[in-house]
Amino acid sequence: MSDEPAGIWIPPCSQPTEEHTDTTALPDEILLVAALDFGTTYSGIAWSFTREFEKYPLRINSLMWSPIVGPSQATFKTPTVLLLKSNKEVVAFGYAAEEQYGELADDNAHHGYYFYRNFKMLLYENETLRNDTVLVDDEGHAMQAKDIFGHSIRYMKKRLLDDLQARGNMIRDENITWVVTIPAIWNDGAKQFMREAAIMAGIPVKQFRLALEPEAASIYAKEVLIERTRGNIHQQMPSFEQGTKYIVLDLGGGTVDISLKEIAEGNNIKEIHHATGGPWGGLTVNKEFMAFLESLIGKDVLEELKKNHKSAWLDLERDVEAKKRNISGDKDGRILIQIPAELLEIFENKKNKKLINAIAFETKYAGKIDIKRNCLRVDKSIVETFFKTCLDNIVNHTRSLLGKPEAAGLKYMVLVGGFAESEYIREELPKAFGQKLQVFIPDEPWLAVMRGAVLFGQNPTVIQTRISKFTYGTNVIRYFMTDFDDPQHKIEEDGQPYCKNVFNKLAEIGQSFKLGENVSTEVFAHRADMRKMKVRLFKSTEKDPRYVTDKSCTQIGQMVVDMPGFGMERMVTVSLCFGEEEITCSGINESQKSVHVSLNLLGDG
Repeated sequence: MSDEPAGIWIPPCSQPTEEHTDTTALPDEILLVAALDFGTTYSGIAWSFTREFEKYPLRINSLMWSPIVGPSQATFKTPTVLLLKSNKEVVAFGYAAEEQYGELADDNAHHGYYFYRNFKMLLYENETLRNDTVLVDDEGHAMQAKDIFGHSIRYMKKRLLDDLQARGNMIRDENITWVVTIPAIWNDGAKQFMREAAIMAGIPVKQFRLALEPEAASIYAKEVLIERTRGNIHQQMPSFEQGTKYIVLDLGGGTVDISLKEIAEGNNIKEIHHATGGPWGGLTVNKEFMAFLESLIGKDVLEELKKNHKSAWLDLERDVEAKKRNISGDKDGRILIQIPAELLEIFENKKNKKLINAIAFETKYAGKIDIKRNCLRVDKSIVETFFKTCLDNIVNHTRSLLGKPEAAGLKYMVLVGGFAESEYIREELPKAFGQKLQVFIPDEPWLAVMRGAVLFGQNPTVIQTRISKFTYGTNVIRYFMTDFDDPQHKIEEDGQPYCKNVFNKLAEIGQSFKLGENVSTEVFAHRADMRKMKVRLFKSTEKDPRYVTDKSCTQIGQMVVDMPGFGMERMVTVSLCFGEEEITCSGINESQKSVHVSLNLLGDG
């Protein structure tokens, strides 16, 4: 432990061994919970058996993925990369997709193939996401985003079912609950988009749920600590007892999710501040690294390598990713990046000089970079600057959260996610907070979300409360109040003054909702023959917006409410649930009979 920064405890953990499990089941009985951890850069699959969960909650199995380099390099995660033929037929996913596409490109046979990477970031970056939103790959091939996500989820689902069958485990699809992970900072439309992609991939609605990544990580961290406490493995380990507050930093490849949690009665978890964060994940370091290479070598050289030597380009990207995780360097404190032979050749042809000479005599980094044996050696001090932007953003945002009243008495910081695997982040991030917090990094932090998603799927009620990120409401018309309302919203109907565009508040920003807690609003028929009523749903960054036209308000979607019967007196009570992973709705009429209510949070409703 002497090599770890002060205040950090990294518990030991071992991959559980799958034992023989009885797979006979009643119809619709859930025997297995499977988590598809669908990440920006890497994805993975984990599962556990429901009949073992109560006694052995941490007996979680993970699927192994093998790169082409050999089974000895097998890992629990694979790149989130999808390769398709021109007819949209899936060729491969993960490591296999990278390798096959590289081989096709080397033979100049890749034209017509679709190759998508890092596409999950679209759901964070696109505020106007639609069902027909398209993604374009490096070759300019366009495809509907929902198809890309659906194909990826379907592949992962089939991969697990095939693996279980190969083990002699005959669990059927209808006996599995499927959990798909998503960042908590995604907007409401992105969550619906992912749900619909999963359903399109063949996962039944009643067997599916989303898991918010920082929630899943906090569940796993809590369970690990409880398990270690029982075993008394480490005297200095944190003690997560009722009332303990902690902050979770889920450091992913694309985004960073930060949330405040508190241990509630029965070892359940309360959210005490809604999740926040931004696009400060590990990919920002990769981009900085590539920008540095571009400044040294030239944009034209790298673009030709990427266009005409894709296999070599992928090798370069993999090497950068590996060095980001471990920047300890060689004996001289230099980070070694393997330079593809193709890049050296392109540079010499374009610049009429050798790269080794250009780097030695024509850069501002004299004495800090050189090339030896086809390796670019970069001083560690230079590489550390690639982390500055994202680290500063993470630290500043975390400090702002820790300064809020809800964080009073907070004791622990939990670091999880693939970016938490970076040695530099593990060392520098805790330093920014000195001895104020005890930092806890679960063993294999890049698997914490995936394993936590399994635990969540086994027991969703472990999350006791959630905090509303916005104020939500609908657009209504009511009587005009002369001394209160803005005249610009005044209308008249049958000689009566009404106020339009009124924000009918249903949930308030910062409001705590229990799991399954509903808020109701009444919808009345406007015409005697009306069959359906459209109700627009808005969000606001203010606590008490007056009108849906206020600057703080944004329409996020609409509900379509069935209006059974005939006449102007008909009413449907619509209930919205803000305590789940995503907004859900339902309806009942005056006879207490269920009424269908659809909610569209995508931009094409």
